[in-house]
Amino acid sequence: MKKIILLIAIFISASLTAQVGQARILKVKDGQMDKFVSSVSKKTKMFNDSEGSDKYFTFRILTGPNTDDFIRVRWMESIGELDNYNPDSEEQKYWQKNVMPYYTEGTARVWSRNANLSYVPENSSGNLRRVIYYNYKDSGEQDFWRFRGRVKRAMTESGYPSRVSVLVCNSGCNGNVVQVRFHHDGFVGQSSDYGEPLQNMIAKYNEIFGDESYAQDSAKMAESLEENGRSIRHHEYLPELSSSW
Repeated sequence: MKKIILLIAIFISASLTAQVGQARILKVKDGQMDKFVSSVSKKTKMFNDSEGSDKYFTFRILTGPNTDDFIRVRWMESIGELDNYNPDSEEQKYWQKNVMPYYTEGTARVWSRNANLSYVPENSSGNLRRVIYYNYKDSGEQDFWRFRGRVKRAMTESGYPSRVSVLVCNSGCNGNVVQVRFHHDGFVGQSSDYGEPLQNMIAKYNEIFGDESYAQDSAKMAESLEENGRSIRHHEYLPELSSSW
């Protein structure tokens, strides 16, 4: 019980101090794709690619209801930076004049990155994101976060090759919504990552936490979710429309 309480305390602490992403869905108007892509790329290079500038990252949605829409994420070190938005700045005036005519805006959300439960190996790369969205019950909090914490440890000790980011929805979502983002080098890379590396991670999980613990814990995690509380999407990271990391 103490370990579970500690894990949840770590999760809450990380959420309060974490990096934050303000994400907006942008729906490109018919016939305006080339102009949209060119304008976003130019604006990003002009205003968001130097030290100290606001950082923006852009993804194309590949599957699901918003297929071919874009997600534009303003990435910040803390949620307090949301107060710094200035609609009269040269940057915002440029966006309003040169990019806004080509899209309509969809859902906006604010996400925080849980660094304690995210996994970042050395030399990880790839522009494909396999994103699993979870919505867990209030009563399932312990089982959900215990599984994520154990997976992080098993990935670390097994040397899992791909990056995994855990983001918690702070605003714009219904319920306890989390996205787990698996980074892959294309769909071939995804297939490779879910072969031997995944099996090695599961074996390490069972070695650390006991025989069949991965199956048992993943089942409890599944039971912790709301009805239809798991969905999968693929996103493509677009470096030409994004700030340099």
